[in-house]
Amino acid sequence: MAARYILAALSIVFVVAAVVRLQRDGGRFTPASKTRLLVATIFALVSTWLWLQ
Repeated sequence: MAARYILAALSIVFVVAAVVRLQRDGGRFTPASKTRLLVATIFALVSTWLWLQ
């Protein structure tokens, strides 16, 4: 079950990407940063679900 590790790592990568984008945009939530946070949340939820299986 490597998928749970991969999704957890990708979740962290997308959170970091969203934070970098937020800093670059002066703290404003743009569609790009919202999308990255949404993808990170989805990956984290799926990874959590896989860990509980």
